[in-house]
Amino acid sequence: MSKECDEIIIVDDEVNYAEMLTTMLRDEGFRAQMFTGGRETLEYLRNKPNALVVADYKMPELGGAEFIQRLREMHPIMPVIVISGHMNTKDLLSVANIGVTLVLEKPFEKDVLVEHVSRFASPVTVQAEALAPAPAPKQGKDNGGKPKASAKPYPCDNLRLAQSSALSKAFLQELWDALNAHGGANLALPLGGELELVVTDIEHWFKLDSPSLRLSPTMMKVEASDFAESKVLAMLDARYASSDLGDEITALRQKLPEGMPLLVVRRTDNARADGGLPLVVLPPLSQRMEDVATYSRAILERMGAASQLAPDAQRLLLNYPWPGNYYELMGALRRAVINGEGENIDSVMLAAAIAEGHGAAQAEAAIMTMNRYLTHEQAKWFDKEGCEDCDSAEKAAGLPKGTLYRELSLFKQPLIYPELLEE
Repeated sequence: MSKECDEIIIVDDEVNYAEMLTTMLRDEGFRAQMFTGGRETLEYLRNKPNALVVADYKMPELGGAEFIQRLREMHPIMPVIVISGHMNTKDLLSVANIGVTLVLEKPFEKDVLVEHVSRFASPVTVQAEALAPAPAPKQGKDNGGKPKASAKPYPCDNLRLAQSSALSKAFLQELWDALNAHGGANLALPLGGELELVVTDIEHWFKLDSPSLRLSPTMMKVEASDFAESKVLAMLDARYASSDLGDEITALRQKLPEGMPLLVVRRTDNARADGGLPLVVLPPLSQRMEDVATYSRAILERMGAASQLAPDAQRLLLNYPWPGNYYELMGALRRAVINGEGENIDSVMLAAAIAEGHGAAQAEAAIMTMNRYLTHEQAKWFDKEGCEDCDSAEKAAGLPKGTLYRELSLFKQPLIYPELLEE
């Protein structure tokens, strides 16, 4: 290319995946825009010769090969990065013949995508940051011996809370600023949020001892001597408090030794800034799809599992809303690994693991083969009928005894009527 690309176009019919890639690149300073259909993308690119296209190969509306062929007719030298979870030899030859710049197979690390994108485009924030005046330092006031506000970014090394999404980075910065400026924070958490990870990171930031000092609203009658010389995090769980704790929190803060931060944990539906401490909100995991991918890799690594997530399982992972947040994700992946006995995890196995826990994943959340889809629907029917084992499932379905495999769970049974696949 004779001229650097000034915009990156993400094309993927899976909205959550497209949003994840777009946010990922924007976090790195690139100008990125997403589309979910090939035709609307082509219309937009008609008068945009200096773009870089990052496109999924498997799209229902307009296939990847046809999309790229039409794009080449408009812009013969526009760089195109194709992302795909499974491309056979025929597909690879097809994209090579129409001049695809690069094929990137899922799963891939964020740094890999950024490295390839950087060959064609530069972050738009680089020049802007160089020209912008330096920000004025924050003016913090003395809070009874507590540290003053810091204009520095939060220490990002060796943290357990994921830092892949823009929302998680913003949360960590707000928490860091609150702890330095006010000696504590009101922390609003969604159901199943990463409280233990946040606590561990605070202890790491301020070199505190573990475990933290945990108080309930019924344990507020403490004296300063009770804390002695403890160098720990004081944590008040106000999620189940029935009254306004503002005055009590203020009084408690006066008793805390110098340098002991206070974290007041609240529900997101009862979030408030009490006791002179700012409110910091951790968004739900459904808004932080990049963090879902990061946590998934970390959970599988910690389990020492040889299992890998198949492309359809990755799509399910990013499309399921995770109402139970981090702890639902962790439980589902652990069950999938245990139930899979070392096998690679596909969408049916992951959906079954989710259903065993907090919620139930919709089949439409992943791209499945027809066989996997029907197998999943069969398992859902067994569950709906209240079947607990092969005997009860055979009875409910009117099947001869011995039809189902006793060594397999109901979620892993092959299709009872495979002729449904014949068309």
